[in-house]
Amino acid sequence: MNRDVSSSTCCPESTQKQIEHIIQGHARYQAFFFGPFRITRAGQPLGESGWRRNKAKALLKWFLLNPGDLFAAEQLSKLFWPECSTKVATNNLHVTLHYLRRVLEPELAPGQPSSFVRRNRHNYYWFDHKDSWWSDVDEVHRLSACMKEAERTGDHVQTLRYAQALLNYYRLGFLPEDIYEDIFAPYRRQHEYASIQLLTNLLSLYTQFTQLDEAFSCALQLLSLDPYNENALKTMVHIYVYQGNIAGALRQLDDFQRSLKDDLGIEPEEELLALRDTILGVR
Repeated sequence: MNRDVSSSTCCPESTQKQIEHIIQGHARYQAFFFGPFRITRAGQPLGESGWRRNKAKALLKWFLLNPGDLFAAEQLSKLFWPECSTKVATNNLHVTLHYLRRVLEPELAPGQPSSFVRRNRHNYYWFDHKDSWWSDVDEVHRLSACMKEAERTGDHVQTLRYAQALLNYYRLGFLPEDIYEDIFAPYRRQHEYASIQLLTNLLSLYTQFTQLDEAFSCALQLLSLDPYNENALKTMVHIYVYQGNIAGALRQLDDFQRSLKDDLGIEPEEELLALRDTILGVR
């Protein structure tokens, strides 16, 4: 069973290539949020040499993360130019929207409405991506739904395939260039939490199928995101013990307990102390 699961798991590189190959034929525009943000149109970079206005790129990110949602002009003005007066912020918004329309559709004739950046008579804006756009955020949501369905039906092979594809995105980081932008912080936290949950599920599956190398790697990734994750710590300690590396197990456990005390000012729980005693007994 272990061998079957391992051989059926898609590697991150091949999964990414398959996905990128598929989307080229199905959507004219592609938006990538994981890793450096980029837009392509018909497979070619869009706006990379012409993003003279950083706010235009930020506004496009916001629209793509909230497709179809209505936003008042005043709301967008305050969101992206909070330090400006209402008049200046509104003017900045109109100039930025005009620029954004031209970047996305340089062939637009003067006065011709945008296919994507729309406005109604009440001065509300929204982004209509129609069937022309694909984004890796949407793909992550699709893969996550597929993985949950595979989990529900007990299909471990498919679960691991979808999980590997998801990890391929999460490892890139969500909008790494905007780590200090507060407006995107809720989306970043959402994906970080989803990444932790995914790694937790993977850790359980790898442990179940005694895939120790994969479980150990998973535990390492979990601790990099959540340094006080006891489940990841215990997995690493048990793997060390299983491999006969008692010194490594004790070192990992002692480092974790020291971090709890130094960083959080708390003592380790009885279960961790008992685990150390058990390891010493094995020794």
